[in-house]
Amino acid sequence: MDITQVKATITRGKQAAADGSVLAQGVRDQAEQARTSAAATAHDSTHDEVEAGLKKLKEAMREASRVAELLGSGSDAASEYAAKL
Repeated sequence: MDITQVKATITRGKQAAADGSVLAQGVRDQAEQARTSAAATAHDSTHDEVEAGLKKLKEAMREASRVAELLGSGSDAASEYAAKL
């Protein structure tokens, strides 16, 4: 593989990372909507299952945000590497 091919592969990888980041942000937004709806629906509930479900939705939001961050930092690292080629 020559330098041009390596750079093209890096570019494709960066695009895939950007697409994945957008997808992860969408997942986070959907989890937030689900949590907001669930919290409004069960606002007076004291059931352990409800609390556990809300906690899991909040965790899903954090994890999706983290995935988006990791994809972004991976893409940045790839850009730095490509610039040095």
